[in-house]
Amino acid sequence: MEDEFDPYGLPPEVTTPPHGLIGMLGLDIANKSTHKSVWEAFSLNRRTDRTPLHFRHLSSDFQIPPMKQKRQSYEWYIPKGILKANWITKYLYNIPALVVLFYDLDWNDTNWGEKKTELAAKVQTLKTVLSGRNTRVALVLIQSGISVPGEDTGAAEKAATLCAACDLPAKHLFVLPHSDAHLLGYTVRLETALSEIAWSFYLGEIKGVRAHRDFLNKTNHSLLFVRHQFKLGFLNEMRNDRQTAIKHYAQCYHHLLDLRSTDTNLHEIRIVAAIVNYKICRLDFALNLPRDAIAQFRRHIDLFRQRTGPKELIFEHYAWLSKQYQIFGDVFEEAVRLGLPAVQTQHPGFYYQQAAQYAVLRRKTALQVCKDVTAPVSDLLEGWNELEFYGQRPWRPGKHSLEPPEQQREAEGIREVQYHEVKEVNHSNAIIPLFSSAISQFKKYRCPRIKRHLMVQMAEEYHQASDPSKALTLLNHVMWDYRSERWWGLLSSSSRLALQCAYCTAAITEYFGLSLEYVGGRVQASAQEKRRVFENMMRLLSGQAPEPEPDTPPEVVTVATEAWSSLLGGGQLAPVTVDMTTLVPCLEVRASFGQSQFHVDQEVAITLMIRNTCQEPLQLSSLGVTTNSPSYNDRLLETRPENLLLEPNCVKELSLSFKPLVEDVRKKVKVTGVRAQLGSPGSSMVVSLQWSGPGNEGVTVHAGNTPSFSEFNILCGDKFDTTVPIAETEILPRQPKLSVKTEHDSTALVWEWLPIAVQLTNGEESLVSDVLVSFGLDSSSHSNLEHATQVCTSSGLQSDKLGSQINHFQSGDLAVGKESSLTFYVKCLTAAERTLNLKVEYTVTGSSGSHCPCVYEKSFQIQAVIPFQVSVETQTMRFEKVGRVAGAENFLVIPRIKCLSHVPITLTNSTLALANEAQVVGGEAISQIADTELCDGEMGADCFCVSLSPRATPNTAVTLGQYVLYWKRSSSSSPAVSVSVGLPSVVVEQWGVWVECEVPPQGVVRSPLTLAYNIANNAAHTMELALTMQVSDAFMFAGHKELRLKVLPGCSERVTYTLYPLLAGNVQLPKLCLSIETHSPGQPASLEALLARILPTHIYIMPQAKRNDTEVAALSSQLATMVAS
Repeated sequence: MEDEFDPYGLPPEVTTPPHGLIGMLGLDIANKSTHKSVWEAFSLNRRTDRTPLHFRHLSSDFQIPPMKQKRQSYEWYIPKGILKANWITKYLYNIPALVVLFYDLDWNDTNWGEKKTELAAKVQTLKTVLSGRNTRVALVLIQSGISVPGEDTGAAEKAATLCAACDLPAKHLFVLPHSDAHLLGYTVRLETALSEIAWSFYLGEIKGVRAHRDFLNKTNHSLLFVRHQFKLGFLNEMRNDRQTAIKHYAQCYHHLLDLRSTDTNLHEIRIVAAIVNYKICRLDFALNLPRDAIAQFRRHIDLFRQRTGPKELIFEHYAWLSKQYQIFGDVFEEAVRLGLPAVQTQHPGFYYQQAAQYAVLRRKTALQVCKDVTAPVSDLLEGWNELEFYGQRPWRPGKHSLEPPEQQREAEGIREVQYHEVKEVNHSNAIIPLFSSAISQFKKYRCPRIKRHLMVQMAEEYHQASDPSKALTLLNHVMWDYRSERWWGLLSSSSRLALQCAYCTAAITEYFGLSLEYVGGRVQASAQEKRRVFENMMRLLSGQAPEPEPDTPPEVVTVATEAWSSLLGGGQLAPVTVDMTTLVPCLEVRASFGQSQFHVDQEVAITLMIRNTCQEPLQLSSLGVTTNSPSYNDRLLETRPENLLLEPNCVKELSLSFKPLVEDVRKKVKVTGVRAQLGSPGSSMVVSLQWSGPGNEGVTVHAGNTPSFSEFNILCGDKFDTTVPIAETEILPRQPKLSVKTEHDSTALVWEWLPIAVQLTNGEESLVSDVLVSFGLDSSSHSNLEHATQVCTSSGLQSDKLGSQINHFQSGDLAVGKESSLTFYVKCLTAAERTLNLKVEYTVTGSSGSHCPCVYEKSFQIQAVIPFQVSVETQTMRFEKVGRVAGAENFLVIPRIKCLSHVPITLTNSTLALANEAQVVGGEAISQIADTELCDGEMGADCFCVSLSPRATPNTAVTLGQYVLYWKRSSSSSPAVSVSVGLPSVVVEQWGVWVECEVPPQGVVRSPLTLAYNIANNAAHTMELALTMQVSDAFMFAGHKELRLKVLPGCSERVTYTLYPLLAGNVQLPKLCLSIETHSPGQPASLEALLARILPTHIYIMPQAKRNDTEVAALSSQLATMVAS
């Protein structure tokens, strides 16, 4: 019997997908590349979208199974079994539905007649070989051209002649043009046509099977009802009719259940039921009916679960159940792989798990019922894999009966099956893959706890299969999760098995770690058991092999003893390192700094607590703490034996310390681990115990997904449980004794240089050297403030490139008790609150001669406010607001400065930075507010006379430039700063006529005075003007009342009047009216608006002085002088 044969599983031909079989004859794939490419186009790259067919390459001497003689009557026929074992194989591989003959022949071949005759002979020979079978025959002509009979009249005639010569229907003749580019497309279309011919064969076979129905009766032919329905279902599968196939398989299953079953024929019925159930479930999944498939499988199991068969072969029942669950899991997984959605509560993993459980039960029952079996005398199981019918016994082949024909032979056959089960079947090789498949499925669908449970069962199976190393690997993964989630009961049961595996493999590191965990308080075990493990650990520490673990088979103990002896017999071993962080050992440690910050001149204190939860005292040889700075590790080590004796259930507290190095200032020192050592360095074995981080409770600290309730620890009242370790500390610079004072105004004015006075006083006991002062804006400030703040010293006040910080400004050394002063200047360009940092770094020399750095830091805030507001206005010469000016007109620029500062400010100077189109009248801009002091709420006004240059473009807006104001805080010695304010823009007007008036500043009643008008023509053509002087009650005048003038381009005319004042006071002058007689484009027709803006309207007339009133005359003369100036 072959080792691969499984009497309880499905034969390979049953699990093979049934596709229509098409034989391909005439292809010389070894010698002709064309034939090889045609064969590969059919047989390779069978995608799911192509017609499901199976192609077989036939040789010229192929044979098919002969047709059995048809039975005329079933009256005396008694079937020997249910399903024949060779029937499926016959239709899958040996009886083609269609044989396709390929032949190289073009329509225009020169030897057409000879080849036609040769081809007809080949077809006739093929039909002779297929005689007795209904296998169809088709002919395919491989041609180099692409012409077809429908397009070529001659080709059509030749095709008809060829079909007649070969005695083939016209539909069975095909042409296959050979083209490398389109061969696959031609092949796909051809196989579709061939599949229709093949389906007709299977349809004929189905009709033949149905023809036997009328000859059957259920009394004698109940087995044939099952067999024929199975054949109908299988043949419909071959023709890709899945719905009809399911219907026949269901009827087959129903007929099978109607069979009377006994212990004799139950095995055959079960095997056939498994085959039919597999077919139904697989087709249900293929038709996307997963609920129907699951329902069918559950019904199948429920029907056969109680049919256990003979007690002597009870293990066969569990083997069959295990195979059923495994097969359904495989079918389910294949459906999922093809796109069927599965959920967490229904997926293939559950069926693999149940299959593994039944496989374990199979072994258990086999060991029970077969414990006294002896070796058989004869080989009754020979040919078990070559029986004629599925599921029959090899010692009574071809006999389907309710009772065994020979009781003695039946008993001998059962004993041989029992012997085969216990001696030749490796149950672990069947159980372990099932557990592995189940684990992968539960991992895929995120069921971690079931996955861990299965991993433990798989580890038990590895251990039973004498492979403890793999079992230990699995348990290490599982126990990590159990520790993290605090499943102490599960951890305890896993620890026992893991300890046994570690002993069997002589894994000394794992054995020490598991022993330390087993004797601790978390593992649930008896005191005697923990005592035994502790003694084994002490024996191993002294260089002796541990005692065997309970329930270890003697043969395994022998192998393990030899492994331990070879391991320990070589003298002193290399130190064994146990990672305690991954365990929940009997030793729990916590290392904590005394506080989160230490100065560099202080001792850094570390408190180390260690608790022994073992029932026995433990003596350590050393205990220490490791940090991220290796230079401290040697000083954080305790080696005194009296401090390292750990009593049971007690907490030992050790105090360690070190002096920090200057290089670690501003750095953080972290506890990276705790180290302990069992065994002295000179002993035969040294075990190093290492915890990562501050220790705490090992792996349970890292269980981030497990809720932790601090209230439970508080209830314990144990300092070890309630203390929260400080795992890192920062080394700060030495506490400075240098006195630093600052003087400044808390409110700064925007744009000013605010002085910050810093005074340093040496309060140290020695010389202060390498004094470096850093001052500037806080680094955490917004980037907008960083660009709007400038900091400098007195030497950088005139620099253009200033930043927001000054770093490491050297101040020199400072003797004991001496003082030093510095001044920094801060300019704020925006109104906002700013945080400024002052940092003083220096070095002092200690009593031991070491240099110790010190740092003093101080932060303070200043609020920057706007010192003043500037508004600028343009006015006419008569102080009237104006926005439009003529090209030659003088006008005033009047800035007004309103003080908003909380302290007095001094306006030191001001000037105009005019654009190219403007100029100051008189050539120099003289400030009217120089050295003027303003307080909060006060206002100062400046005034400048400005005119536009002839280059100004008419009818456009001209920006005049900027007003530059120099100012500073009145009480500050800082240099003045400048602020530029933009001047308003004016619109340039173009007037062709310009009038200037010459009049004395004042007159006297009844004293004549001269009034002259200069009328200029600035246009490019001659101006004809009409002048009119209106009559006034306050004056008599001599001159033209009406006058017509003609002014040439670029010339001017002067018109003079003599006025005789009649009234005293601010008297209105006679109004001059001027109009343009000849209007030109671009020039205004009326000059009234211009004259009203540029000509004076009033003059001050003084009364006549009395002859003896000399004071009045002197006052009049003085007033005239002032007005003239």
